[in-house]
Amino acid sequence: MQVSVIMPVYNAAPFLDRAIQSALDQPQVVELIAIDDASTDGSARILEAWAEKSDRLIYLPAVSKEPQRAAAARNRGLEIASASFIAFLDADDYYLHNRFQRAQAYFKEHPEVDGLIEPVEIVYQRDYEGLTSDISIIGRSRNTLEWKWVSLSNIISNSIPITGVTLRKKVAKKVKFASDLSQTQDLDYIRKVIASGATLYMAGKNAPIVVIYRHHKINTSSKLKEKWDKTAELEKRWIKYLSGKSIDQSVKWLLFRRYVILKFRAVQWPKWKKITLYPLLFSLEFFRMARYLL
Repeated sequence: MQVSVIMPVYNAAPFLDRAIQSALDQPQVVELIAIDDASTDGSARILEAWAEKSDRLIYLPAVSKEPQRAAAARNRGLEIASASFIAFLDADDYYLHNRFQRAQAYFKEHPEVDGLIEPVEIVYQRDYEGLTSDISIIGRSRNTLEWKWVSLSNIISNSIPITGVTLRKKVAKKVKFASDLSQTQDLDYIRKVIASGATLYMAGKNAPIVVIYRHHKINTSSKLKEKWDKTAELEKRWIKYLSGKSIDQSVKWLLFRRYVILKFRAVQWPKWKKITLYPLLFSLEFFRMARYLL
């Protein structure tokens, strides 16, 4: 198994060495494509130094003085990725030992499978000021020990970390990251992969963690209200995208429910407020969105 790892980099100097080393430590990784996105903190110099030390690190300098965001950077990486499999890593996260060991064995036994989702552990740094969760491990099944087929509704219902995903190249390159999305382009990308007809499986509930995902104050995901707004926009986009398509109506209603809750930032509302206001909000938004839902 040969893997191309795509890593967008923007002002990640404190984390970059560990991220790079964790990828190059994996025997399956034949190239780590690191794309600078106009960093101003010395990240570019770190990437240049690593590129001189390792011929497996492919460094793509920034194309503009202004950041183009992660989606554009990942698309640049996808264009030149050459290995049979493609994976992703954020510059402030890192792979654990044997990141691709189980995936390698499963892909060999199941050539019909296009992609695998494996567990990622969320680690909250001391400087993180956003919302925390009791769920610290994401990207694995909650009710089976075996690999489980993933539907579009599964993807929508669960937090799927892009860093825990491994895809066959033919599938990964079939779709692009949406460069007009700032915070949710990874969620959008995985949904598009599924919608394209790809077959993905998620690891069982006792599967080992393969990636550490850091939450810290620099994360764009730490800006909660902005994150909820952006995710609401994504759900609305997908409701419109699926309009008129032959798809289980429950998927649209799931998107609609998430859209309303996130639009009105009702995630942290007390129970009494949800009971009181949900019927009104859902009715109001339904009349606005009915032509896409029915």
